[in-house]
Amino acid sequence: MAENVIKRLKLRDQLSGGPSKIFVLVGRNIMVSLLIALVFVFMEKFSLRNDFSGWEVVGGTIGYLAVTAKKMYFDEASAELRVRANMEPSLLRDAMLSIGYSERRDGVYFSDDCKSEVITCTIQRSVAIFTGPYDRLVTLSRAL
Repeated sequence: MAENVIKRLKLRDQLSGGPSKIFVLVGRNIMVSLLIALVFVFMEKFSLRNDFSGWEVVGGTIGYLAVTAKKMYFDEASAELRVRANMEPSLLRDAMLSIGYSERRDGVYFSDDCKSEVITCTIQRSVAIFTGPYDRLVTLSRAL
């Protein structure tokens, strides 16, 4: 295997692991809608706006939903990285530390920043398969 191969998983495959990604998106969207509404209520209270119609909140919420959905399901999509398996464990450990991940269990690496981000490593014959967020796997591929 001459080079590292990264493959984004399809949306159907990302959601098949559990509906938690949908619940996170819905929860974030509700929170942002309430914050946007609160901003417009304060703007009306301090006479910065004439009236509060609600369409501003709907527009802001739709915009936020579009940006967040793209980030969650495309930029941070679940992905697979395939690399040669005959690399040294110290090289792998150093590469994972350089992108901010540490090994807590055998083959499972947790992010130091966000506890819910996990990269798993399984070795099959002559290939090591890493599974995790796409943008982090791209960084890992460059570090290897």
